[in-house]
Amino acid sequence: MSKAFRVMWLFLVYAPVALAQPAGVEAPAPAPGPAPAPLDPSAFPSTIQKSTISGDEMLSTGREYRRQIESITMQIRVQSDQARGDKDVIRLNCLLDKLNQVKVNGNIMDQSLQTLQETVSRRDEGAQLHEYTRITIINQKAQVLRAEADACVGAETNYVGPTKVVVESPAGLTNTVDQPPPAEPPIIVPPPVASPYK
Repeated sequence: MSKAFRVMWLFLVYAPVALAQPAGVEAPAPAPGPAPAPLDPSAFPSTIQKSTISGDEMLSTGREYRRQIESITMQIRVQSDQARGDKDVIRLNCLLDKLNQVKVNGNIMDQSLQTLQETVSRRDEGAQLHEYTRITIINQKAQVLRAEADACVGAETNYVGPTKVVVESPAGLTNTVDQPPPAEPPIIVPPPVASPYK
């Protein structure tokens, strides 16, 4: 059995090589293709982005985002304290996870704000835009974490307006609150025992 296996293995290894190219015949060289067209520099957008707001506006917006993250942190702390008081371990674990993530994002925001302050003082527009983009992304992550914390608690994140209740009553019922009591059910007498044996 092992000899047959070896013969099959050798056939599978060497047969494709032997059949791939007949002996003495060289593969034809590929035909040259058309020459590539020269690149038009106006077709590509500039890689240098220009900021639409000043560095001081970036700093003030970044500080506002930092205040929002602080309020999100406080909100999640209150929710986690309430879950701890209710002894709801599942809700508490979910909220503590979100609280830790918000704290990490707050620390990253502090570092980015400090770096943004330095780039504004150096008047480095490219670095300012980079740090401002980081700050904006961190703020967006914090907003998502707030929504996820509200989901941990079970709070509705989307308020669409006051609820309107419409009650429809079936035909034949009066519109009063006090309805007459239902009729007494009929008394059903069990049939007599058919067999003397129980």
